[in-house]
Amino acid sequence: MSKDLNELRDKIKEFNLERDWDKFHNVKDLINALASEVGELAECYRWLSEEEILKVHADPEKKKKVEEEMADVLIYLLIISYKTDIDLLDAISNKLEKNKLRYPIEKARSVHSNPLEGYKPQ
Repeated sequence: MSKDLNELRDKIKEFNLERDWDKFHNVKDLINALASEVGELAECYRWLSEEEILKVHADPEKKKKVEEEMADVLIYLLIISYKTDIDLLDAISNKLEKNKLRYPIEKARSVHSNPLEGYKPQ
C-alpha cells in the first residue's frame, strides 16, 4: 500500500474523464453502485466458515475474485471522494481521533459494541 490514496483518486478521475463517464457519476448513483459492490464482496464470503475462508484466500483464482470486488469498492469510494471534494486520508485520520475518544482503551479493550445494547464483553 505504498501508493498515495489521493494519487490513486486522481488516476481514477482521469480514467473517467477520458471516457466522458464523469457526467454520469452523481453521488446518489455512486453510493448505490458502492453498495452493490459491497454486496458482491460479501457474496464471496456468504455462508463460509473461517476454515473455508482460509481456503478461498489460498486459492489464487478465488482470491483474485475477492481482490477485484475489493478494488471495485475502493474505486467507487474514491470517485465519491472526488465528487464531494473530501480528502479520505484526512477524513480517516479525523475519524480515528474521534474513535479514540469514543472508545477509550480502558473501556473498549476486548469488547464490542452494539448501538442498542452498548458495550458487550466477550
